[in-house]
Amino acid sequence: MISFSTVACVALRNRLTMTYLLTGAAAPAILLATALPAYAQDAAPAADVTDDSEIVVTALKTGAQQLDKVPVAIQAFSQETLGNRGVRDAADLMQLIPGASQAQEIGAGYRIFSFRGSGAGGAVGDGMIGYYLDDTPFGVPNNQSAPPLQFFDIEQVEVLRGPQGTLYGQGSMGGTIIYRTKNPSLDRITTSGDFELSNTRDSGKLNYRAAGAVSVPLITDKLGIRLSGGYEKRAGYNDIYSGAPVGEPYKTDANNIISKDLQAVILWKPTDRATVRLRAWHFSTDQDYLNVMNSVNPPYAAYQGTIDGYDKRSANYYSGTFTYEFDKLTLTNATSYQDSKPGGFGLALNLGEPLGIGLLVNGGHANNFVNELRLTTSDGGPLHWVGGLFYQKANGYYTFKLDFPTLKSEGETITRTENASIFSEVSYELFDGKLVPLLGLRYVRDKRSSESVSNGVPATSEAEPDALTWRANLAYYATDDWMFFFNAGTGFRSGILQSQAQADAVTADGVPSSLSLTPDKLRNLEIGVKGSFADGKVRVATSVYDIKYTNLQAAFTTSIGLSAFANLGDATTQGVDIELAWDTPLKGLTLSSVANFNTSEFTNVKSAFAGADPRVANGQELYNTPPFNVRFDASFDRKVGEIGVFANASATAVGRARNGDATVDTLDPYELYRASAGIRIDNYEFRIFGENLSDYRGPTSANGPTLLAGPRPLTVGVGLRVNY
Repeated sequence: MISFSTVACVALRNRLTMTYLLTGAAAPAILLATALPAYAQDAAPAADVTDDSEIVVTALKTGAQQLDKVPVAIQAFSQETLGNRGVRDAADLMQLIPGASQAQEIGAGYRIFSFRGSGAGGAVGDGMIGYYLDDTPFGVPNNQSAPPLQFFDIEQVEVLRGPQGTLYGQGSMGGTIIYRTKNPSLDRITTSGDFELSNTRDSGKLNYRAAGAVSVPLITDKLGIRLSGGYEKRAGYNDIYSGAPVGEPYKTDANNIISKDLQAVILWKPTDRATVRLRAWHFSTDQDYLNVMNSVNPPYAAYQGTIDGYDKRSANYYSGTFTYEFDKLTLTNATSYQDSKPGGFGLALNLGEPLGIGLLVNGGHANNFVNELRLTTSDGGPLHWVGGLFYQKANGYYTFKLDFPTLKSEGETITRTENASIFSEVSYELFDGKLVPLLGLRYVRDKRSSESVSNGVPATSEAEPDALTWRANLAYYATDDWMFFFNAGTGFRSGILQSQAQADAVTADGVPSSLSLTPDKLRNLEIGVKGSFADGKVRVATSVYDIKYTNLQAAFTTSIGLSAFANLGDATTQGVDIELAWDTPLKGLTLSSVANFNTSEFTNVKSAFAGADPRVANGQELYNTPPFNVRFDASFDRKVGEIGVFANASATAVGRARNGDATVDTLDPYELYRASAGIRIDNYEFRIFGENLSDYRGPTSANGPTLLAGPRPLTVGVGLRVNY
């Protein structure tokens, strides 16, 4: 895949250099990576997150644990909490997570997120945040995009911040998000629905969404099935101009999005000890044009000619989990297969004379097979142990095409990976459970290969990286209400593959490189405290962390114009995460806040890399890492007679962040506001809501001065939820 900024650099170079730029096995992996300054470019029970005493999580794979007793930086959000706080996609979810930010955005189906500075190297290589659907990962090689989930049939979301190198392996250096979908009911028929109608400023059409689910017990207490699905259309608000943004636009309200979601879950309990859970899921997002544009206020894209931009994504995801309870052990085997259908994005770029306006297309498809077999202790004794084997085999096929009046170029790449790992964590309760030390290890061995053809020129590369990651934890439960923890751990990510021509060009510029980049690694040290006072009315969770990234992988544009890859050097971040909640004296009113404050910088940057791009020199702040993000929520939920009354208002503030594209050096600090209110009568819930109440337009991400993205404009609407 070719980046916006990489293609835009071509306008400053001759056509021969352009040919070099597009040649190489790893070129498709640099989607949206900045290269040079450019002109264009059994599920846990649901509970509200504000009541830690009732939330149960299973993210540590040793059984159900009370959230406020888990000695790591972890959050959990029920479906009710997500709905009441206006979370409809992953971008909304990030506002609830300390230290989270959006590192990249193209369209509705392609967004990249960052935890604690993990986006500093750009949108290249494997993911830095692990996304799990129940027990198995979602993702393919050389793709950091988050799954474009709809949140209707999610039971709970669990978020682990910091590296998860032992339990979740590579691809989870920054953290892990686990989406737990709802189980069928085995004793009664249940139905639910969610309907919404809204209007977005600058759009001449309405947004609408409908989702529903039905659960049917086929054999009481033994076998059940749950079917769910959703359809959403978000009306476009971006005007399109064929040339300069004057006169009548070529199209109006063009960037509309249609999202579809279908799911089936079967739960079978053949015996009291055995459980089988099967899941099939299909999603698709189909967007006209993209979320990036020349101007966000007013919203328009100019110099588009008659090219119809698009972003299309779809996949089928199949998973199965088998669990068997022995007397003192629990055996779990989880398998999944992901089939990402052909899709991608296309858009027009204006590269000036002599190239003019042309088409850039990135596409491809992928598949991913995963199996994890693990054992955990389940006897309730002081020894807690989990161990297992993990296997993955994945293939990613990527294509690019450039079609300009005076330039035509295309290519394709196949990336294959096959890896296996063994992992284990063990802890022991000392002094009647007051002190609990833990140690975890994971060994992974990966086999990778890449084959590409660009403008008829073939290139191949391969590598077999391996790594040993570890985690050490010490938890001290001082009282029933307060606990302290120390957590240390490491993360690992396999190196990007590139062609010999790319590696030679990078080396010639004085930056050591090879066909396979050195894997980047992470070390995290963290001290935290969780507790409550005032009879549990005030709850606190906070942690201080120190992270060191080693051998960060990044895109590198060489002096001859060849876009390649190199390990830029190291980086550090230090920060504090804060979570607060207060059940106020006013019955039903809860005030809560999450926040992160941090400092970050590049360190030990290779001199030639810094010479080519001084924005990554020693001491410079990391890309995509705002120095703070803060969110305040006021939630009210109380029954008045037979009617339930609820409301939520929130304010989010994000600090100024350095942008990966030099032509938009920084992104301004900003605030977002939203509110909702409604009533519940029997099985019905009516609500009104407003999103982005200040109508802030951004940009909040940028791939160049004419490729800007921001929040959706002010949107107000009404909704209805039904549960039987």
